[in-house]
Amino acid sequence: AMTSCGTCGFSTKNISVAFWDSPAIEGILMAAMTLSAIHFGILYATITGKRNNIFRSEVVRTFIAMMLVISFIIAINLISRGLYPTFGEAIRHASFQVVSITTTSGFATADTNIWPPLAIVLLLFCTVICGCAGSTSGGMKVDRLLIASKIIRNRMRIQLHPNAVIRTKVDDTIQEESTQSLVMTFIVAYIMLALIGTIIYTMFGCDLITGFSASIACLSNVGPGFGEIGSMSNFSELPTVLKLNSTLLMLIGRLEIFGFIQLLFIRSWR
Repeated sequence: AMTSCGTCGFSTKNISVAFWDSPAIEGILMAAMTLSAIHFGILYATITGKRNNIFRSEVVRTFIAMMLVISFIIAINLISRGLYPTFGEAIRHASFQVVSITTTSGFATADTNIWPPLAIVLLLFCTVICGCAGSTSGGMKVDRLLIASKIIRNRMRIQLHPNAVIRTKVDDTIQEESTQSLVMTFIVAYIMLALIGTIIYTMFGCDLITGFSASIACLSNVGPGFGEIGSMSNFSELPTVLKLNSTLLMLIGRLEIFGFIQLLFIRSWR
């Protein structure tokens, strides 16, 4: 309960939640992980009957819709490859892995290393985006994805109508230019750090899928990746230098990149 609500995903078993093989346990964990990846202020507003609740939040709707769509696509992909006998089994494991990774909890009920490429790519996408701002989850955050997509959409509209005045809004709130700039800067910084991390992993002997997934898994504080650090394995076999690299990436990601960078400037401590 504590590791699902904290979205940190520690388990008392080496094979994680797969040890119990219980749909009931998985369902409870999925509900806890999903709620913990939503802005706590919105959860409080929902409980107290305020207007800005989870049913009106555009960010929450995007977050839930993203997980549902990706879970369904992965389930179809899994059953089409014959990895599970029924659609029920496929959607059960697909949805749990999607929720676990998107919320940065890192629990596992299946060995995702043997899943087909489409499923792996979609799970990597979940590893990058993750939950909502104001929650215990890490990653780039759905809020930034939503704002970035609207910035791109508005840019295309301006190309067609150069004199138009188009505002970027989220939940009927206008996003200032400074906010939009900070969002895009964060996304660029995240991508650059993920690429640098991948280079370091591959420099010290990791294959590309292990290096890239490890880089974004640490930067997003997700935990499991693919290859040598799949859902049924861990980082223990990596050399010391890569453990240090993973530690640094986790710290940078947990402090939202710029928070970590600010620590390097002693003047900012005053």
